[in-house]
Amino acid sequence: ITLVGRKHGQDELYRMLIATAPDLVSIINRRAALPERIAENVARATALNSSHARRVEAMNAKHARQVEAMNAKHARKVAALTKDNLRETTALTAQRLEMEREMGSIMSGGGAHSMADTNLSSVRKPRGKKRGRGK
Repeated sequence: ITLVGRKHGQDELYRMLIATAPDLVSIINRRAALPERIAENVARATALNSSHARRVEAMNAKHARQVEAMNAKHARKVAALTKDNLRETTALTAQRLEMEREMGSIMSGGGAHSMADTNLSSVRKPRGKKRGRGK
């Protein structure tokens, strides 16, 4: 500080002192500066905690909306699957009942053509050209 005053004059010395005064005071009067710095740190920590809580709350709300949308989509898919399953189960039950009636008719000696015979004829492979062979 003394060198600045000698080399640059009193005006420059005062400017330097004004700029460095807070640092000089905190070094000289540490007892007064520490409680102030502690209070500043507590205020910053409180602000950080508050900001963190707001961000977590926003993230949880976003997550809840996403989960709700996923659950709604899942419920729609389950409903469609259930509808398909019910339709197919009903058709299979009807086929089973028809086959049981036919079996009862066959067992009692009825002359009706069996459903199995008509189904087998439609399943037989066509005769003639074999598939996969050249012309």
